[in-house]
Amino acid sequence: MKQTFTVLKFEFLNFVKNKVFIALTVVLAVVIAIAAFSPRFIAVFSENSEEKTADRQKILIVDKYGTNGILALVLQNSLADYACTVDNRLSEEAATDKITDKEYDSAVFVTGPLEYKYIVNNKLLYDSTTYLIDEILVSNYKTNYLSNAGLSDEQILEFSSVAVKNESVIVGQDQTQSFFLAYILIMALYIAVLVYGQLVAQNVAVEKSSRAMELLITSANPKSLIFGKVLGTGLAGLSQISLLLICGVICISLNKNYISDNEVFSMFADLPFSIIVYTLVFFVLGFLLYAFLMGAMGSMASKLEEVSTLTMPAMFVFVISFVITISLMSSGNTDNVLMKVLSYIPFTSPMAMFARITMGEANVLQAVISIVILIASVVGTGHIAVAVYRIGILMYGKPPKFNEILRALNQNKKPK
Repeated sequence: MKQTFTVLKFEFLNFVKNKVFIALTVVLAVVIAIAAFSPRFIAVFSENSEEKTADRQKILIVDKYGTNGILALVLQNSLADYACTVDNRLSEEAATDKITDKEYDSAVFVTGPLEYKYIVNNKLLYDSTTYLIDEILVSNYKTNYLSNAGLSDEQILEFSSVAVKNESVIVGQDQTQSFFLAYILIMALYIAVLVYGQLVAQNVAVEKSSRAMELLITSANPKSLIFGKVLGTGLAGLSQISLLLICGVICISLNKNYISDNEVFSMFADLPFSIIVYTLVFFVLGFLLYAFLMGAMGSMASKLEEVSTLTMPAMFVFVISFVITISLMSSGNTDNVLMKVLSYIPFTSPMAMFARITMGEANVLQAVISIVILIASVVGTGHIAVAVYRIGILMYGKPPKFNEILRALNQNKKPK
């Protein structure tokens, strides 16, 4: 146990003192802070630019419907936030020329009670002018129709102001919000395994290629080495993610008045305690499972270039698990047979079961069963990793094949 702690401490400090590790943590923290403060910045700039918006949006209105310019006046009065100019004498070509010459930003050429042409030089990405004009013309058409039918102004106003009142009562969980939560947290696990899992394998391969392993193996047993490396690397990764989460929570708290309408930020601000617990459990167990595999495979490499090839089977399983889980989540069906099966398979349960829990499709009993299976698998994988590691660190030259590893493991189990 003392040897394991020594190796763990060495690996952990090796990461946290690394300049690249520190720089990456700082950069990610800054990105999170910018994202959290962005609603505040947007609100401030929006307030400063509200008065200037009308000056920038100059609209020319031309009414050719033959109603003595009544539609043009209706549009001009309704589009109060824009600088509207009415000139019913212009032709379509003349109106187009004024837009081309940038005398106006856009033109509305009315040809019927519900027909018009919207002429614009460069249409902006979020140009909503046509939606406003559609609503104005439709509302005016309905008002005229009801007036011609003999309804009074009070009756028309009452009829036009009717609205449906509804209230959604969510007894369980809102999957619209849960999807983003599950996606972000699963992505965090995905990145952690890809980055830190590979680092475990690479560190083992580097030590082996430099023959430092021959010195280490005489000072500590293989079990202490592999467990110390995996736990030390995992602790470093968890520390980095925890710091980023703390940074995110603080930044969101400072801007809670500006993010009340933002579903994504509000979702993290109101994160249930049970989801936090499940996140930690599946994150830690999922990482340990794959990290042990990565460490064992890395011990088989004689040089650093062989690590990617040897760890490819484990990474392939992990990536496929990620793709399937995200695909089923995107379809909105996380309670189908395939997802249920994946929830109890150790290599897929860290993501599949977590997605079902977050989206309200799994109960506590199912979650506990999945966690117990995952814990047993981590322990079993750890013991297998120790055996493979004990054999691999003494192998040099060509990477061993799978049947050679099995043969060596069987020979290692035989009593001497």
